[in-house]
Formats: sequence, C-alpha cells, structure tokens
Amino acid sequence: MPGKRGKVVSAAVPARGGAPEAALRRAARSPLGAMVARPWVDPVGLGALRRWFFPLSRLWAAANVAEGDIDRFFAEPGAPADGPWSRRVVGAVLRRHEAARRRAANERVHWETAAFGPDPVPPEALGRLDIARRRAASLHLATRGLLYPLLYSRRIPLAAWSVPTPATVEAAYGVGRDDPAAVYAVPTTMPAIDVSHPAVRPGATERWLRFTTPHAPLAARSGCATVYARVVEPDGLPPHAPTVIAGNGLCVESDILVNSIDPGSVLTPLGFRVVEVVSPYHGMRTQVGTYGGEPFFAAAPLGTLDLIVGQTLETAVLIDWCRRQFAGPVAVGGISMSSFVAQQAATYCRDWPQRLRPDGLLLVSHSGRIEEVTFSGSLIRALGLTTWLQAAGWTREMLMRWEGLLNPSGTPGVPPERIVSVLGVADRLLPFETGQEVGRAWSLPAENVFELQVGHLAMPVALMRDDRPLLRLKAVMEEAC
Repeated sequence: MPGKRGKVVSAAVPARGGAPEAALRRAARSPLGAMVARPWVDPVGLGALRRWFFPLSRLWAAANVAEGDIDRFFAEPGAPADGPWSRRVVGAVLRRHEAARRRAANERVHWETAAFGPDPVPPEALGRLDIARRRAASLHLATRGLLYPLLYSRRIPLAAWSVPTPATVEAAYGVGRDDPAAVYAVPTTMPAIDVSHPAVRPGATERWLRFTTPHAPLAARSGCATVYARVVEPDGLPPHAPTVIAGNGLCVESDILVNSIDPGSVLTPLGFRVVEVVSPYHGMRTQVGTYGGEPFFAAAPLGTLDLIVGQTLETAVLIDWCRRQFAGPVAVGGISMSSFVAQQAATYCRDWPQRLRPDGLLLVSHSGRIEEVTFSGSLIRALGLTTWLQAAGWTREMLMRWEGLLNPSGTPGVPPERIVSVLGVADRLLPFETGQEVGRAWSLPAENVFELQVGHLAMPVALMRDDRPLLRLKAVMEEAC
C-alpha cells in the first residue's frame, strides 16, 4: 500500500505488449533487474565512471572538436601525449570517429528538417527517421570505446575544468542573490513553440517541441539556445490524462539513444502523457567541445546556475503550452540533477501566474542542499570539483551565499499532498538525508514519501520494478482534476 517504505511490489498496471517500454519493463523485473536494483551498484558504478566514462568522454569531446585533424586533437584539453606511436593510433581512431560524427550530424539534419518542415510526413516514415537519427547518435557516442587505448598514454582529466571566479558569478547573478524571485521571474510573453509532425512507434505517438530558451545566459551558450522536448502519448490515452513534464539526470542523454530507461519508458505504461525535456549541455543541446553534462560541474557554480535557473524557466514555458493543449492536470518531475529544477519550479511558482503552477510534483533521488552534495556527495568528491573550486577562490561559505538560487526554500507553491518524494536509502551521490530534509520542511504526508532499498544509479531500474510512487503520483493528479 502507498507509504510502506522499501518493499518492491508487482505492477498494478500491465505494460503494453510489443512496445519498447514493455521490453524494458520486463528486463527490469527479471532476475538481472533484481540484481541491479541493489545498493552495490553505486560504488561499482562510481568507480567505472571515474576510471573510464569521464576520461573517455573528455577524449571523445576533444575528438569532436578535432574533426579528424591530429594536431587539433593534441591541442585540446585532456589529449594524450604526442608522439609517433600515439599519432599512428590517433590518426586511425580519429578517422573512424569523424565518420561516425558526420553520420550522426547528417541524420539529425534529415530528421529535424522532416519533423519541423512545412511538408507533411507520414508518421511511420518520421518514426523511421527518428530511429535512424538515434542509431547514428548512439554509434557516435559509442566511439568512446575506440579511444580506450589512449587512456594509458597519460593521465586523462575527467573534465575540461573552467571554474569561474566568485567575481564572475557575482557579475552574472549578483542581482538574484538577494532577490532570487527576480531571476526566476517568467517571461511576460512566452516564446513561440514549433511542434513537429507526429511520429508513431509501437504503442505510442510522439511529437517534438522546439523553442528558444527564455534564459539569456543559456541563449548565449553555443548549442544551448534551442530547447527540445519530446511529447509521448501512449495509444488509447484518455483526453483528461495527466501530463508529466520530466527531466533527466546528469550525463543522461536519452534523446540520442536508441533505447533507454527514460521518463517516457517509465511513465507512459501507467497512463501518463510525458513531456521529456532535453536539459542544457546534454544530447541535442551539447556544447561543442564538451561531452553531455560536462559544463554542469566543470564550470560550476556558473554552469550549475545556468542549467537550474534556465531549465526551470523552460519548464514554465512547457507548463503554459500543456495548459493550452491538454485538458488534464500537469505535474513536474525530476530525478537527480533535474530534481533541483523541479524543486525550484515548486518554490518559485508561488510568484508565477496561476496557470503556470503545476498540479503535482515528482521528486526522485533529490536533495535540498546542493552545497552538501558538492562537499559531501560521493560523485563530486570522485570528480575532484572541490579542489578546482578552492583553486578559483571559492569556500563553502561563499557558495552558501548562492543557496537561494539553487536550494528549495519556504512553502512550496504546490500543495504538499500533491508532492511525491522517492529516495534511495543507500544514496551517497545526493546524500539520502538531504532529501529527507525537503520532505520534512515541506510537510509531505507519509503516504507520499517512498524510501527504496537502493542507492542512486539504480533508481530508474527500481522505479520500473516498483510502481507505488508513480501510481501515487497518478492518484494525487487525478484528485487535482
């Protein structure tokens, strides 16, 4: 029953057969899924991220900038040591990488031209173009593996660190330090939204949205000015069905993967419409010369502020669009990184017009103290961010001056009975206790708080094995009608 903590139960709603979501759900509920949805995943996964994923991603980003040119590659941050042996290896690797990069770029152009073009496209054909785009992008991401031998030529940095000075952040956001609501003020006139032609795939219809970010600092970042969001509607969805505007976690790029455990695959089988936002710095919004998510921590706290503030305002734009398009209630959901966005939307929607206030909130693997995540979270410690912050002149006390722009505060603009919290008791990346603090501060009812016996990285699998938090969200959304 809702509110009973930590126990995994069977689904209350069967998944639709034949859809990709059904296959993912079956895998999550298999013995392999049971093995993965355990606390051991975090320390093992964190070691793999630090030893392989982040260094290979830095090399991959350098290869993207090089465009096949060896000299340009060696000039990039994190490039291996130059030499005859490495040049032979690098030359062959860069040629294969560049071919994959060009294919991915071309397939994206083909898809986007068709999806948003003036001429109608058969939904099945557009679906195939999207699959081709995702497949090419996935193969491009996979070229990280080609760069593996280069890990042993020298110690590869985990990121291209560019931590700004306190003065730089003051110049960008100083006005909001004493008046955070001014930074989170929604635009008077919402940006125009392009809606793609519909595409079909097994069990669902998809559309994409495209618009200019309302946040000027993001608009100034190459690759981040245009917001993309995928709208997924399962077949047979009632007109008054609830909609969830959902974000992803750090370095999660489900918009350019063939198959993934994303908000659409988790929520649509339960009868939700999903608007999945592509976060700044990720997927189709990745900045040239970076890998997905890198600026969020490598340029902290400015990169962190730009994303959280910017995506919060982008979420307000999407709430406005959903109100005009659909009859049912609208919730905002976030996991890990995007949970900070959802929390800020709940905090500052108090000052927004009534139509922009979400009817519900889903917080997964969340924290109310980003400074605690920075100085005590296991991921940030593994990345070594605190060393770079200190080198740029930051102290914990100085970072705390910006907590109003990053941490939830005061009474939320969403009723506590419509906020669902899901935490992993073994989570040390975003320490479990800091998520509990949010629930207590916001007086969330016990039946809306779920504490699962997992850590951080396995939470998406745990949610596909245990529907209780999502079914609780659906229940409170239906009560909001």
